[in-house]
Amino acid sequence: MTRFLTIEEFKTTVGLDELLQVAGYGNLNDPAGRALMVDKIEEAIVFSEELLIGYARARYAVIETLNPETTPPVVKGHISDVARYRLRSRPGAQGQSDETVKKRHDDALAFWKLVATGKAELPIAGEPVNGEAGGSKVEAIIPPSRVSHILKGW
Repeated sequence: MTRFLTIEEFKTTVGLDELLQVAGYGNLNDPAGRALMVDKIEEAIVFSEELLIGYARARYAVIETLNPETTPPVVKGHISDVARYRLRSRPGAQGQSDETVKKRHDDALAFWKLVATGKAELPIAGEPVNGEAGGSKVEAIIPPSRVSHILKGW
């Protein structure tokens, strides 16, 4: 089951015609005679979501609690880009991955890597932005100095 992006949202983003081409079955010459392989689409979305979680979990523990209603549109867009590429680039897929799809996939992964290294932020509601997440305040308890005791009498 998908966490951040519903299949309907993915269908709206990618387009029904393209999904029927890369994740459909039935008569290729008649769009009305084709149906979507929902399990194949869901598998691609779940893969993309798990990939994002792998990159972002260390900095955004709240990512585990997001749902389709609370997920920001930019996150949904990146998940769509990675899932779309995954569907189009698989062996046996009727559609071929074009340069635009590959570039969007690569850009999404590059952004997630920046998020993981603290060079970019995810716009998740309630989370710090503008570098605050990577620059958290660290407090330490420093024990009293023993220098005065050691040098006593010198």
